Amino acid sequence: MTDTPSPIASLIGTDRDADRTKTGRRPGPGRFAEHWARHRQTIIGYSQLLAGTGGRLGLQVVYFFVLANTLSLSEMGVFASVSAAGVLIGCLAGFGFQSFVMRSAASRRAVLGGYLAAYYVCFALALPIMLVLAGLLYVMVFQAVIALPGYLAIIVVEVALWRQIELLVQVNNGLGRFGAAATVVSLPVGFRAGAALAFWAAGGGDAETWSAYYLVGNAIAVVLLVVAFHPRTRLRFRPALLLGKLRDGLLYAVSYFMFLAQGEIDKIVILSLAGERMAGIYAIAMRLIDFTGVPLRPMFMMYSRKLIQAGRATRQMVREIIKVEAIIALVSTGGLLAMVAALHVFPGLLGSNVSAAYGMLAVLIAVPAVKNLLEFHGELFFAFGSMSLRAAVTAGIVMVKAAAVALLLMAMPNPNQWSTWLNAIFIGIYAISFIAVYGLLTRSAVSKSTSS
Repeated sequence: MTDTPSPIASLIGTDRDADRTKTGRRPGPGRFAEHWARHRQTIIGYSQLLAGTGGRLGLQVVYFFVLANTLSLSEMGVFASVSAAGVLIGCLAGFGFQSFVMRSAASRRAVLGGYLAAYYVCFALALPIMLVLAGLLYVMVFQAVIALPGYLAIIVVEVALWRQIELLVQVNNGLGRFGAAATVVSLPVGFRAGAALAFWAAGGGDAETWSAYYLVGNAIAVVLLVVAFHPRTRLRFRPALLLGKLRDGLLYAVSYFMFLAQGEIDKIVILSLAGERMAGIYAIAMRLIDFTGVPLRPMFMMYSRKLIQAGRATRQMVREIIKVEAIIALVSTGGLLAMVAALHVFPGLLGSNVSAAYGMLAVLIAVPAVKNLLEFHGELFFAFGSMSLRAAVTAGIVMVKAAAVALLLMAMPNPNQWSTWLNAIFIGIYAISFIAVYGLLTRSAVSKSTSS
């Protein structure tokens, strides 16, 4: 019997087996007090993140419910597809220097100001490039479904405003300010929910009308968050630092793009091949599935920070990570089944537009677990600094997924047929990621045991 706690236990400070004495008896009050003292900060940090996540979930439900039932299914599909495109283009923001900001906040705080300065310089350089890419994509894909002003408003939110929010979340997590990070995550969702309520109260409209509310709500949130939660550190720009880390930063940006494309590329493919209404139904189903990951993300954040500090994998760590994967799969699938049961009993619970996605949601049984596990794999790649491997793996996954979804739609135009087969596509891309990430961890563990 080992005294090494499981990953979940090491995050929240509880491990039934580790607290047993060597004679097999359960620990007394003194042992519990010692365990609490050892893990107090971790428990408090996780609780703060979980509390923030709970608040965020409530706000997300309000935002989703109001918006999904104010926009038509077709307009919802247009908005979701443009937003997905903006998220992907926004990966170029800062040329990937946010990864160095997170790492320096977690382990080398003395250089945090230098990396923050480099990030903002790179962001200024990347912004015109991102806008040009957005313009090209508009001409090729979106010109027929949304006017340019509305398109640009959504793009600006995703490539500029939301990137700043992500940076603040990462740096506060790295600094161990989990309560602040939870607030940074939750507050923008609150402003989005407020914008959606204002949009509904004004009588609704199309995706272009909604984009103005979307832009204003997110802009107010960013201003407030920067004032309240940006680290109070002097920005020291050093050209040598930027040039020395630019290659690694760009590699991170590419790998991050590929990682996000895993979850966004299918929306654009479905919009192109199945039309706006089906894209809307699919976007609603995927949004409901995203809710299953909400209680898991605090663990992802804290575990990533722990692995960054550990530096290398061990054989014990690999076994524990596999156990965490099983927990993620169970929580994700259980969350989906709970939602399907609720919508089956109360079909109008989330409105008529959401009920239209029930049929698709009910058959996507493998998708929540795969989506959340791929997110967890992304954290593992990041924690062990394997950006080149992550980029290669995710590039392969994106190409396989986009091609498979496109072929599926062309071979089976009936949504009742192709929605079921999406499970096979998701399981296939999970298998690719699993082989890559555990190959990396096993090599790291073998290398560490050999060197020791």
